[in-house]
Amino acid sequence: MNEITPQAFPYQPVPSAPPKRRLVLRTVITVLAVGSGVFLGKLAVGTLLGGPEDAGRYKLVPPASFQGLTLQDSGPRVDAIRLGQGMAKKGTAPVAVVYADQAGTAQLVVSGASGAFTDKDPGAELVKNFHAMGVNGATVQKAGTPEGGAMSCGTLTTADGTLTLCSWADHSSLVTVTVPVENGPVTIEALAERARALRSAMEVSKAS
Repeated sequence: MNEITPQAFPYQPVPSAPPKRRLVLRTVITVLAVGSGVFLGKLAVGTLLGGPEDAGRYKLVPPASFQGLTLQDSGPRVDAIRLGQGMAKKGTAPVAVVYADQAGTAQLVVSGASGAFTDKDPGAELVKNFHAMGVNGATVQKAGTPEGGAMSCGTLTTADGTLTLCSWADHSSLVTVTVPVENGPVTIEALAERARALRSAMEVSKAS
């Protein structure tokens, strides 16, 4: 299997952000340093059509609402996600959204892409990248949905607190879901359950 080296990316701070927003965006960049590291490393393996029989079977369509939260597909946090993702690779469709409560406070941060991925063992790549990037307590979780694949979750210690994240991967998508640090701690099990539910809601057959 091709060796994957987590890739860094340049980050330019969003100008003139209010103090509270600067904290939020700093935390977002921490999320991206992990989520996009796996994301970019995965895409570096290959995004060519073909490969596994199930490659590129479905696309990702974030629902307008999820578990009482509302989709946000624009704003400083979403801009920061997209900046971290960098230019989309040919044959992939990036996803960068936030789900917020009625007060407009971000509750879930979602970063990833759909495409036709050719890794023989997506789960092994997730775990390897988690460890390489310093994620603590990386554990394999049930991936959920008929598409299967793999899901891993873990925590990352940041200057603002402990960040919990879950990533799923198969031959059609790679997505990282986190809860902002400023929202307080969340258990791996709780986030994994929400990530599975979100995955089920986002995956749409390309034939649809």
